[in-house]
Amino acid sequence: MTVPDWNDWLTDSLFRIRVSTAAAGKLRALARDTQLRLRQMLNDIAELADLVPPQTAEAWRVSGSLPLLQLQLGRISVRYSINEENRTLAVEHVIVPDERDFDRAG
Repeated sequence: MTVPDWNDWLTDSLFRIRVSTAAAGKLRALARDTQLRLRQMLNDIAELADLVPPQTAEAWRVSGSLPLLQLQLGRISVRYSINEENRTLAVEHVIVPDERDFDRAG
């Protein structure tokens, strides 16, 4: 399998996955195996989101912003939101700790 393209894509259930430009840049810098694993995990999350009926309990939220959820793979953290109405999983941030920071730690 080739290195994933981190542009927008549709899952088999037609749930859209969108990746911000900054997050896509950080994802492209990761090792190929890590990229493939993260992409599969995001696909799995979107497929599971498709199985859950839409929630109306939070329709009262004034700001309209969706809470950011977190996917953790080792020390890599992916922050994303799920919009059930638009059938979209949006990757907002990817946090990859700098290895030099660990070398400097006590």
